Amino acid sequence: MLIDQSLAAFASATAARAPTPGGGSVSAYLGALGAALGAMAARYTEGRKGFESHAGALAGEIARLDALRAELGALVDEDARVYERVTAAYALPKASEAEQSERRTAVQAALFEAMDVPLRIGRAALSGLEVLESLGAHVNPNLASDVAVGAHALAAAFRGAWVNVLVNRASLHDEARRRAVLDEGQSLLERVEALEARVAGPIVARLRG
Repeated sequence: MLIDQSLAAFASATAARAPTPGGGSVSAYLGALGAALGAMAARYTEGRKGFESHAGALAGEIARLDALRAELGALVDEDARVYERVTAAYALPKASEAEQSERRTAVQAALFEAMDVPLRIGRAALSGLEVLESLGAHVNPNLASDVAVGAHALAAAFRGAWVNVLVNRASLHDEARRRAVLDEGQSLLERVEALEARVAGPIVARLRG
């Protein structure tokens, strides 16, 4: 599994002349790292003197970030799997009309999956940003820079995933689904950009003095 590889092995696999891992898997991994940074900052704050009253909130945020990290980690491999299904569908025979019809159906089904997985990555990234916004009220200020980096990583994960949604959406024939996905994605993007600014902006401004 991709998610079980070392950092060096994953980077090498990404750089290789191979279709997977690609942008979707990389986006999912970026999101997992963003969630991990937030969890680390929360864990370092948990139990520290002066933060006793934040224990309940921190525990909840750690649990949510750990769950999102696991979800995004699983999506690293799921994105690679659905891309392979698209490739297999396009490779189906098309000599007869029956084969062409079967191939079209298989391609559309595979494209839908290949669009849906990065959409799930994007939703998870947005959820991670929402947790980081909440975490900002509880985290030790000495760890704020890690929260900011986590926010940028999650926002980048969303943007990368959204590109992969769009590239698969372009070949879908279901116009209603195409419109619904575009509308949802635009709404999610606006929320991601606002959250990224709210979480990371004040931290960076403070560090710049």
